[in-house]
Amino acid sequence: MSVTADLDACTRVAVEFATKLIHGKYAGAHLLLSNDARDDWPPSALREAYQELVDWTGPAPDRVEIARTRQDWDGRDDDDVGWVYLLLSGGETEGLALTVSREQARVVIRDIEWGRL
Repeated sequence: MSVTADLDACTRVAVEFATKLIHGKYAGAHLLLSNDARDDWPPSALREAYQELVDWTGPAPDRVEIARTRQDWDGRDDDDVGWVYLLLSGGETEGLALTVSREQARVVIRDIEWGRL
């Protein structure tokens, strides 16, 4: 894949994941995770972490915005496609950083960092 196609796939899965969280579709968000991340983040844990992240913000987030992307960073695994930092906006703005990898021909979320950086 080209660098541009990788970045497009990376941002697409990151925005889809965050959008599912915003709309309470935790089982759908769970399906976008890598096999290892699925073990760490069952739908109930995604719901709990997301609610903890946004409970203080007032009105729930209703928008996802890509703030930053990277394709090279310290700690990058060979299968990583990119890193995406998203802003979840509503009453206030909160952050979500996602490491996106390729796993068995799928683009998936490998790691989640909850909160603003």
